Formats: sequence, structure tokens, C-alpha cells
Amino acid sequence: MSSSWPEPAEPSYPGSERPPYVPQLEDVISSFSWVRQVHTLGPSGTNCERAGQHWLRRKCPAAEICLHLSIEAAAECVALREDAVFVGVAAYPHLHSVIYGHIQLLRILDVFIANTDEMVLASRTGAMPEICATHPAPERLLPPGMARHFSSSNVSAAEDCIKGLADGCITTRRAVDRFDLKIVRSFGSVPMAFTIHGPHSAADADRATCAAGQALSCNRSV
Repeated sequence: MSSSWPEPAEPSYPGSERPPYVPQLEDVISSFSWVRQVHTLGPSGTNCERAGQHWLRRKCPAAEICLHLSIEAAAECVALREDAVFVGVAAYPHLHSVIYGHIQLLRILDVFIANTDEMVLASRTGAMPEICATHPAPERLLPPGMARHFSSSNVSAAEDCIKGLADGCITTRRAVDRFDLKIVRSFGSVPMAFTIHGPHSAADADRATCAAGQALSCNRSV
């Protein structure tokens, strides 16, 4: 009996067209000067906004940051444009659904590592909370038996705590200072992988920009 694996069967797809394949090495984007908008998770103060600002300062300093209530909403907006990208984060449990849900229109264009803000467990009083607001991404920082109230972002978790929807939250140092919360435990800053998603036409825009030898004009509002 042979120990080698059988060749995988060619996948079949409904309809007449197969989805675009993963870009080859020659399609790696070298310039993002065509980007006018960088969409990501809000409200202001999220780790995704922090990472997005870090990325655009290096890649397309003329672009503007656009914030959304969810990564899904950011992806929906970018899927309608040819001059925008969105920032995802590897820790988000549903990032795979966002990727495959837009596979016909969007692809991963870049990946980078950046430190998050200091992540903390905080409460209004400084006491260990019984119910804690948290985004799904850092949920595992909580003790297994603690009751959870899920929020749309780390900043929203702090807001929900202040509103009384929970008596504690997993959030960032910046949000703690903003909402005058008390730190119960600090987990420190986390080196995190962030992903940049944009249109399949990005390779064409990249080649056109390189050929012209100049960047596209963008408006900045960060």
C-alpha cells in the first residue's frame, strides 16, 4: 500500500465562473498610494483605529480613517469602493466569516504586527466585577465563570460599564482614562497581527501608480 497522499480533486463551483484565486507573489502590492480611506472598528480609541492610523502613516499618509460599529460594517463599505481598505484583527473570532463572505470582491493585501494599547480588566469601583462587558476578541481574559455582556468593541465595553449594563469591562488603558474607570488587573500591551483587506483591482492600481511614478491625491482627516 502506498503511503503517499492522493492528489486532491479539482473543486467544483456553482455557476460558470470560479472565485478568484489567492494572488501570486508577483501580485503582492508594493504601493498603497491609491488608498483614500481606511475603514475599521470604532468608536474612536479602539486598537483597530490605533493600528489603522499606524498603517496609513507608513503606507498612505493622505488617507482618512473611517470608523464603524463592527468589522463587518467596515467590510461592507469597502466592498463598494475601489479606493479603500479595511483593517481587520487576527484575534477577532469571526474574521474568517468576513474574509469568505466577501471573497468575490475583497482580498487580503497586507499583514502587519503592532502592539495594542494596554489591555485591562476594569470596573467602576475597582472591585472585581460580577458581570463584565467585553468584545468577543479578548473574552478569554475573563475568569471562566464570570458573567459576560458582549459589546461591539473594547471602547464600547467601557461605555456599557459606565451605563450600568455591566459592573466591569475588558478594555484599554485609554478607555479607562477617558471614562474614569478603576483598573482591577492589567494584562499589558499585546503584540497583535492586523490584516489589510481591499479590492482585487488593487494590483492594477498599484501597477498604474508605479508606472506613472506618482501617488494619487487623497484627503486626510485623521
